[in-house]
This record gives sequence, C-alpha cells and structure tokens, in this order.
Amino acid sequence: MRLTLSDVSHRSGVTIAQLSRIENGLADPRLSTLARILAATGATVADIVVDAPSVIPLSEVLRLRQLGRERIERSGVGVSDVGARLERKEQRGEDTTTERAVFGTA
Repeated sequence: MRLTLSDVSHRSGVTIAQLSRIENGLADPRLSTLARILAATGATVADIVVDAPSVIPLSEVLRLRQLGRERIERSGVGVSDVGARLERKEQRGEDTTTERAVFGTA
C-alpha cells in the first residue's frame, strides 16, 4: 500500500517508534496491537502467517551426505585434498570438527 510508518501510526494509533521496533523484529506486538496494525494496512492474519519449516528425516540427511561424498570422489578431489584444506583452516584457528566428521578425516 506504500504506507509510511507515520501513515500506519495515524491509522492504527500505534506510535512510530513501536511500529519501527515491531518492523525490525525488536518487539513483539500484543494481539490487540497487531489487530490494529492489520486493520490500518488492510492486511489479514493470513497475509502475515509463515508456514512452519519442514522437518527433514535423518534418513534423507544421511542420503544427501552420501551423495555429497560421491560427488567429491567423482570430482577427483580426494580425501587428502580435503584433509589438506582442513589443515589450512586449522592453522588459521578455525574449528573443523564438524567438517572432519562429515568427510571422515578425523
């Protein structure tokens, strides 16, 4: 609707400062405040509801990990190349525990 915070503030009765905090994720509005903001903007709850993230089964994670390992092997980058890269990261002080577990170079 191309409304400014000032426009929404005047229409909803919510202060510009509070609208800004809500917009930037620094405050969670009460349901009554949210209802006033929605009415002021012409939006509905359906317009702002976000679907829950999907859950990926462990079997799918493991399958994708195996596919990744196979791609690495097919690319010609051997475990020693990966190990060398991880060693360089460790020399820079980076934690490589997770990567070593994934690539089997622990």
